[in-house]
Parts: sequence; C-alpha cells; structure tokens
Amino acid sequence: MIISRAEIESAVAVYRASLARVRKTSAPSSGSDVEVVASDSFAPSDEAATLTALREQVIAQPYYRQKLVNELKRRIEEGNYWVPAEQIVEKMLGRLIVENIATR
Repeated sequence: MIISRAEIESAVAVYRASLARVRKTSAPSSGSDVEVVASDSFAPSDEAATLTALREQVIAQPYYRQKLVNELKRRIEEGNYWVPAEQIVEKMLGRLIVENIATR
C-alpha cells in the first residue's frame, strides 16, 4: 500500500480536530460553579518521540523529487521515455484491486 503525504496530513488533521473537540468538551463552561480537575497524565515514550521526529522530517521533505521530475521531463521532451505495456497494465490492475478492496 502506498501512503501519500496528503493522506498522512489528512490523518494528522483528523487527529488534531478530535483533540480540539476533547479539549472543548472538557473545558469548564463560564458561569458554572463546577470545576473540572484533570487527573490523567501523559508522558510520551522514547519511541513516540522518535516517531514524532521522523514524521516531522518526512513532512519537511518535498512532495516530489525534483531531480527525477526534471530527468523524466527531459526524456519525454526528447522522445526517449518509454514504459513497457506490461508495467502500465500491472499498475492499472493493482490500483483497481486496491480501490475495489477499499469500497467493500
């Protein structure tokens, strides 16, 4: 399965939105005499900190490889770019299978 940067960012956005909803619902309302006391705590593990740093590095990378794009663009313009039909069919069928599984 290929996970794109857009999918990662989408998942992170959903997670942040859910955190915002939790914060809103746990915040005391103004005019209320009830005080909410947080008793839960969270301390991320070393592995979590490493994964967070890795995620930030991945997000900081460009979405595409400019050197590869320039090389492919040059080859296309020169008429030297060719993809075997078998590879095209294989990719199309693979994508069709993935989309079919996702809709079930």
